[in-house]
Amino acid sequence: MIDLSTYIPQRISTPARRFLSATALSGLGNGVFSVILQLYLISLGFSGSQLGSIFMWSSIGQLFLTIPAGVLADRYGVKPVILFGFIVTGISMGIMLTGRTLFMFSVAWLLLGVGNSTGSVFGPLFSSLFDPDDLARAFGLQGGINIASTAIGSLFGLIPPLLVSRAGFTLTRSYWSMLLIGVVFFVVQLPMYYSVLTLADIKKPEEKKSHILRSCGVEVKFSILYTIQNLAYGAFIGLFPFYVNKKNGAESGALGVLFFAVQLIRAVVNFGSPKIADRYGSVRTITASIAGTVPFWLLFTWAPSFAWVSLIYIARMAVASISNPLMPSLFYRILYEDEKATANSITQTSSMVSNIIAPRLGGHMMENIHLESTAVMGAGLYALYSASVYLLLRNEKPKNGTEVPLD
Repeated sequence: MIDLSTYIPQRISTPARRFLSATALSGLGNGVFSVILQLYLISLGFSGSQLGSIFMWSSIGQLFLTIPAGVLADRYGVKPVILFGFIVTGISMGIMLTGRTLFMFSVAWLLLGVGNSTGSVFGPLFSSLFDPDDLARAFGLQGGINIASTAIGSLFGLIPPLLVSRAGFTLTRSYWSMLLIGVVFFVVQLPMYYSVLTLADIKKPEEKKSHILRSCGVEVKFSILYTIQNLAYGAFIGLFPFYVNKKNGAESGALGVLFFAVQLIRAVVNFGSPKIADRYGSVRTITASIAGTVPFWLLFTWAPSFAWVSLIYIARMAVASISNPLMPSLFYRILYEDEKATANSITQTSSMVSNIIAPRLGGHMMENIHLESTAVMGAGLYALYSASVYLLLRNEKPKNGTEVPLD
């Protein structure tokens, strides 16, 4: 009999359950988008470089507003910041569904980035719903739910071929129909998040607050780490549907099944990784997880078929997923409570440069150097990422009363 208390938080409040329900709806939408979006743009005639250019605008939107969003949330509360993000994201998705030109999609992704900039307050909000000692399990549970729902959303990739063969849809129209369903999932989640804001016991910001961040060293370290990670991930994994479409001719059905399998495995790993960290320490576990992905980056260059690419992709994502809930839980445990939103926004913004560069760089390298070139680059960057995690974080100490060992 499995003792679930070792994998999930001891207490899950009503606001936390609402947050997790919204996470599931968000995962469904993300699952649809992850399979369909790039194929939809390809069907409209966009090249790899143009895809990279479009996606770059999201990071530009986040770059300028993520820090203000975090600062405003810490000073005036998270509710107005999150509501603003919902409105802008809704406008973005409306343009996404009606646009057909490079300019319109660039505007949509710019607004999406503005909306995502307010997402920097979601991590601190979620962390405030649990006891400090339960954060690793809380983020493991959230990650597992998000990934499992994303897996289900990925299966919508099986529908476009059926719409083409049985309903007479064009490929572009079938992809658009699935994007509409993805948008509906995102819209339905909004009342759930809003109910969290109304039910949660969120501490009001202090009237007088120092402008000096006591956790600036932590922010610098995580900014460096996320910059390395984003550059590798965005240049290859972020363009994976384009990569396998050009290399193996994969369409939405094959990608939907692959992403479903990957997300289910990642969900299981997310639930179990806090247990591993309890035994070996968060820093050691994260370091080993990241280092373990390096061989798989290189194996992509060898894979002779989509079946082999899929096996390598599944293995790489499973190993990497061990560190996924541990990084944010570690981050929030070594921050002071009243600086979480500001610190998170600064960290995200400082690493945003790599998010801007990565998709454009990846698309250019795949088209002009070699389709496999970004995989080789990813192997080198993840080796650097792994070493940097251990060197930068091994001496950090917990804040907020946590006692779970970091190393």
